[in-house]
Amino acid sequence: MRVPMKIARLFSTASFKPKLELLSNKSLIQIDGDGMYDYCQGLMTNDILKLKTEKSLFTMILNSKGRVLYDCLIYKVNDYILLECETDDASDLIKYLKMYLLRRKLNIKILENTSVWALFSSTPINMELNSVSVFNDPRLPILGQRIISDKTLGIRNEIFLDERDNKFTYQQWRYKNGIAEGRELLKGLSFPLEMNCDYLNGISFNKGCYIGQELTARTYHTGVTRKRIMPLVFDDTPTGLDLDADIYTESDLDVKRPPGKLRGLCGKLGIALLRIDECLKAERLIVGGFTAKTFIPNWWKI
Repeated sequence: MRVPMKIARLFSTASFKPKLELLSNKSLIQIDGDGMYDYCQGLMTNDILKLKTEKSLFTMILNSKGRVLYDCLIYKVNDYILLECETDDASDLIKYLKMYLLRRKLNIKILENTSVWALFSSTPINMELNSVSVFNDPRLPILGQRIISDKTLGIRNEIFLDERDNKFTYQQWRYKNGIAEGRELLKGLSFPLEMNCDYLNGISFNKGCYIGQELTARTYHTGVTRKRIMPLVFDDTPTGLDLDADIYTESDLDVKRPPGKLRGLCGKLGIALLRIDECLKAERLIVGGFTAKTFIPNWWKI
C-alpha cells in the first residue's frame, strides 16, 4: 500500500523532542466490503460508525464473559478499514473475526508489505502531511501519531527529526504514562475498564449491543473499578522478573491475594494491574525483591 507523503521537518522546544520509531511488533488487518461497519459494530467496544466522520478509533474485542481478547487501533482508509494489532495475535484475530462473518461478503486479510510507525513527544503532535497514511492516536494526545507506510518506502528520508534530546523508546514512554498494549492486557482474564479502555476513549456506552457488552455496562454504571493498569517506577533496575510476577505492599508481604501483577518492564519503568487504593497508600511496592512506587497518571479521567 504505497501512499503519498510530503517531506516534513520537526523540531520542538518541549522537554523532549518528537521521535519516530518503527513498531515491528505491529501488523495491519484490512477489512472491506458492504456492511463492514455493522459487522464490526457488533464485535467491538467502540462505536465503529464514528469512522464515517473520523479517521481513527481505539477499541477492544471481548469474549462473551466480557474479558479482553484483543486491543486494536482502527483506521479509515478510502473504502476500507485497517485494524492495528500485535503481530503475534494477527492470525488468531483473523480466525476470530471470520467466525462471525456468517453470510457477509467481506474480505479480511493481513497486509504483508506495510509498516507501522509511532511519532511521539512529551507534548501533543499534529503533523500535517496531507496523507491518508498519518493518523492521530485516538487514545491520548501524548501518544502522538501513527504513520503507515510501505516497507519499501524510506520514511526516514521523508520525515526529518531532531531526536537528540529524546532518549525514550515508545515502550518506555507508554510505561511512564501507564498505558498497556497487546500481550500486557492479560488476554482472556482482564476486564476492559481494568485496562483503562474507558479512559483511553475505547468504549461507547451508548452504541447498543456487542459481544461482552452486558458485564462491561454493568461495571461502568456501578462506578466501581477497584483494579487498573498503572505505572511503576523502580528504585533500581530489576532483573530476572517474570511478566506475571506478583506485587505486594511493603507492609503486607504474606497476604494470600497480592494486590497487583506485573504486566510489563523496561529498565526502571514498568506497568502493572494494581488495586488502586491499596497500592497508592503503600510507601513501597515489592516486586520479586525489588522496590517500586506507583502513581495516578495525569490523563486519568477522575
